[in-house]
Amino acid sequence: MKKIFSILFLAITIYSVPNAKADYTTSFGARLGKFATGASLKHFFDARGNIGFELWGTITREANSGYMGKGFFVKQVPIFNSKLQIPVDMVFGVGGHFGLFKENFYRIRNGEPEYYDHNALNAGIDAQFGLEYNSRRVPVTVGIDVNPYYGLLNPGPEWLDMGVTVRFKF
Repeated sequence: MKKIFSILFLAITIYSVPNAKADYTTSFGARLGKFATGASLKHFFDARGNIGFELWGTITREANSGYMGKGFFVKQVPIFNSKLQIPVDMVFGVGGHFGLFKENFYRIRNGEPEYYDHNALNAGIDAQFGLEYNSRRVPVTVGIDVNPYYGLLNPGPEWLDMGVTVRFKF
């Protein structure tokens, strides 16, 4: 329950952070994560490029592998360093996930694994914290992120993912 309140607190504070400016509207690429590895798409709603959404379609290494889709509403905020002028933004996001695990998906109960049936569905809430480097010379962004999540439907044994994302801007 504490994790749920932490993620809700994040959702409230994300939209009180000042506006940012990304120099692209849409980017598509790949994410390599501790658990979730696959495709990543980011699109901004406004012309200033500070609020948008990010979608992941991944294969996950939780349990005996499965498929996971994650979606986030994101806010991107520049990190200003007047001496270095490096185009790095902080990225904050809140959203949810939906997954399918064919076999051996489990949760921990009383210190022991409790296995779900075959083709177990999993759904829950997510948060995202990260940094994104936006190259000005080539149409590429490189990001690192931390993704805490909590399963509301058939929760699993894990609750934190970390990853690296490379996307092409267009």
